[in-house]
Amino acid sequence: MALGEKLFEESGKVVGFKVTKVHPVEGMTLEVSFTSEIKGFGKFPNCRNIGSGTITHYPHGAEDASYQGTLMTAEEGEQFMWWAHEKGKVAEGGKIKGIVILSGFTNSQKLSWMNSLVIAGESEFDPAAQQFRVTAYEWI
Repeated sequence: MALGEKLFEESGKVVGFKVTKVHPVEGMTLEVSFTSEIKGFGKFPNCRNIGSGTITHYPHGAEDASYQGTLMTAEEGEQFMWWAHEKGKVAEGGKIKGIVILSGFTNSQKLSWMNSLVIAGESEFDPAAQQFRVTAYEWI
């Protein structure tokens, strides 16, 4: 996998969740909503992010998730709407580490370069604190 420049570092918090399914073989499914702050690098802007999604935690420790949301730039309030998929696993200390693949779109002329981005991010979620971090790179 070829990664390009580092785009951003994100830190956020789960602000709501709902358990929608519990099954001994199929695992537990949750609906989550979250907010985060994004510190951009290079031409990627600093942003505020809101999103939601569905996460399935399987009994063997793997995780599968789909999310969607919107970024709003800190300076001019321009929007970038996105969707993402994540695969993860329970790591040492009970944290969940994974990889996120994200893309999206905007009607903003200033952010139009982001319409062709595919973003690969390394994620870490702390279930006890309900907080997460993502370091994201351009996938080339």
